[in-house]
Amino acid sequence: MTPPRPRAQFLATVSQNIPLCRDHFRLVLSVPQFPATQPGHFIQIACDDLETDPDSDPILDWNPAHRPNIQGRELISPRAMLRRPFSLAGRRDIDGQVELDIIHRVVGLGTAWLAHLKYGDPVAILGPLGNTFQLPPHDGAAILVGGGVGIPPMIYLAAHLHKTKAIAFAGATTRDLLPLAITEPPGPPGQPRHCIAEFAAHGIPSIITTDDGSFGIRGFVTQALETFLDTALPNNPTLYTCGPEAMMKRVADIAQRRNIPCQVAVERAMACGMGTCQSCCIRVKKKNPAQVPLPGRDWCYRLACTDGPIFQAADLLW
Repeated sequence: MTPPRPRAQFLATVSQNIPLCRDHFRLVLSVPQFPATQPGHFIQIACDDLETDPDSDPILDWNPAHRPNIQGRELISPRAMLRRPFSLAGRRDIDGQVELDIIHRVVGLGTAWLAHLKYGDPVAILGPLGNTFQLPPHDGAAILVGGGVGIPPMIYLAAHLHKTKAIAFAGATTRDLLPLAITEPPGPPGQPRHCIAEFAAHGIPSIITTDDGSFGIRGFVTQALETFLDTALPNNPTLYTCGPEAMMKRVADIAQRRNIPCQVAVERAMACGMGTCQSCCIRVKKKNPAQVPLPGRDWCYRLACTDGPIFQAADLLW
């Protein structure tokens, strides 16, 4: 049998589409086969009904003197024309099938379409795409910092931190925007507990924050991170983060001031996910200004989809 290609288009079917909290859903997609994946990988989802017969649309016979008879569905109602990128939140290989976990929030046309998917519905996906997180050294510790829809890749990363000391920080604006299963009340400031099922399943304690104080520690997740690092800094730590850009910039600054390695999963709108459209540019530092691209400058552009989405925080120019 020919092994699956490293990246390809697949037709998946919906196994589950479960509401997690306000606006958030856990979408489980099942495919007969899918290339190997690691934490950090993402997929592109076509958030629209599949074309059953692309040649069935009639040719428009337009007389300028009369109103055209519009029949194409892309003209009758709004559609998500471009694929949407989603980080993998988990993967399971069960009985010859691969299940991919996607946690998404309804923010527009494409994600609203995802929210209405039912069991057995077909979904076109492309992947796996992007690069991956580098795991911490065997004697190191992992500190996972996720905010909002940046939490899913932290969940997938947690599943690969076998026997590695780790702690997870999860932040949200308010309690009903926290897309996680809570098993017990969160601990007091600076005291992580096994209160998030997705991390506790891998033996990882967590600290929860909400901006409005409706659950966990009141304030930004970066404030809780600083408090923890100032009081209980583990040996040889590596920071991992994904979430709103302002949050990630702050995490990167915290890491730099403490000389802690930090890996960032950047968020960008992506039309293709394969480096073709050049829409997801991000500025990074160059080690040698004389080298191309942009010779003479100490920075250049990279693509979040193919050069990333994982970057070393120290290399990013926000």
